[in-house]
Amino acid sequence: MKHYLLTLTLLWLACGLMAAPAHAQDGCGGKDDESELEDEDGCGCAELEEEWEETGRNSAGQKEYKKKGDGSDENAPKLKRDLQTRVNEAIEKGVAWLKKKQGPDGSWGSCTSSQSYSGEKRKRSCYFSGPTTFSLYTLSKCGVKKRDKSIQSGYRWVKKKYRKTQAWNDKTGKKRGFRSPPDQVSYEVSSLMLMLEAMSQRSSKLTGKHKKRRLHTDSPSRPPLRSKFSKDDWKWLHQGVIFLTVGNRSSKGGIQGCQNAAPGGGWRYGPRNGDQDLSATQFALLGLRAASQAGYPVKEKVWRTALNGVRQHRAGGGGYSYRKGEGWSAGMDACALGSMIICKEQLELLGAPVPAWVDGHIKAAMKHLDEVFDVQHNKGAHHGSAYHYYYLYAVERVGDLTGRKEFAGKDWYVRGAEFLLAQQHGDGSWTDATCMPPRDTLGTCFALLFLKKATMPAVTLSE
Repeated sequence: MKHYLLTLTLLWLACGLMAAPAHAQDGCGGKDDESELEDEDGCGCAELEEEWEETGRNSAGQKEYKKKGDGSDENAPKLKRDLQTRVNEAIEKGVAWLKKKQGPDGSWGSCTSSQSYSGEKRKRSCYFSGPTTFSLYTLSKCGVKKRDKSIQSGYRWVKKKYRKTQAWNDKTGKKRGFRSPPDQVSYEVSSLMLMLEAMSQRSSKLTGKHKKRRLHTDSPSRPPLRSKFSKDDWKWLHQGVIFLTVGNRSSKGGIQGCQNAAPGGGWRYGPRNGDQDLSATQFALLGLRAASQAGYPVKEKVWRTALNGVRQHRAGGGGYSYRKGEGWSAGMDACALGSMIICKEQLELLGAPVPAWVDGHIKAAMKHLDEVFDVQHNKGAHHGSAYHYYYLYAVERVGDLTGRKEFAGKDWYVRGAEFLLAQQHGDGSWTDATCMPPRDTLGTCFALLFLKKATMPAVTLSE
């Protein structure tokens, strides 16, 4: 035990020497937060340094670096030398702003839509819990502890809001007997599941030497023995899985939210919204992956069916579209890649065969993204230049899940971080060009998640 504590102490000291300022190593500062000795999310203070190695000194006595990964982005080393400090400072300011944005009731408000997808003009509140659960997820990924007052007040608000409008699900989900909130959709359930997993534990890594540490329970009604989930929150997570995979009965009638509500194997908002879209599908898969990381036994069929759903969005040449039959965009390329990689990862962890076509589609999509990647623009058809930060966040997921260092010969993280640092407002926030408010809250969340590199690595892709 003494040797273990000594090792942790030495690791902490080493991190303290490699990144400055020391209080910003975990991505957030302030008196309410305490840093941990080890960051199991893989987002510790050395995350930028480990990709480069010193090769010697030039005639002026300055250090020269060599890229450890693929590609030859020659300007990246120059940018990286002071990038960690500036990223830490930006994350700290962003976290502080996000906390200040929280309302007195503990929420971050609801989204406001000016028109429906059919074009009908109407200003209404929607996604009542989405901004709050996504903000709590972001703060947790940035290192803010569960006992922090912002996390606690937000958590109480979400729990109170859900329990006023929705009863707990039965153990199997077969009866589909609980009532859904009127505005409850797949996005919000997915965000809730991400929040619960991020708040409740530092997930065990799923690959390499950490594979043996993977949490698992054979019974969806109770958490694994070593889980940090409370029984109550686990039941809530279970309810989310049932919503996304089996569905529930809406108060207005019909099955809402489940994978089969949208034809094709993917997800949409609900049965009244027509065919699946790639964005909703990706968020559902992220939520289900979070449940799997927590030890929940998500069935093989879910991942296999979702792969078929993603496949239908192929727009030719390796590109992918938001909805079937539309044109490709770089954001949807990254979205499809992340979705296919997650499904492949989960099938491999279950010891299940991966469809033969998957690696070929991943390779083609990777090649297409490599050709169109541009940190300044979300190229392609989907909503023009909107959802820029969401696009960068989708790229971050692909890069970290696969270990890919560059797209289009450019270090995606260095270039994306430089772009986001230049876009941050003086108060610490970011504003994204999404289709509905709160653009500052959602933009700040996506920017922070990119800068923090919040996605955990996946299994290695086969050649």
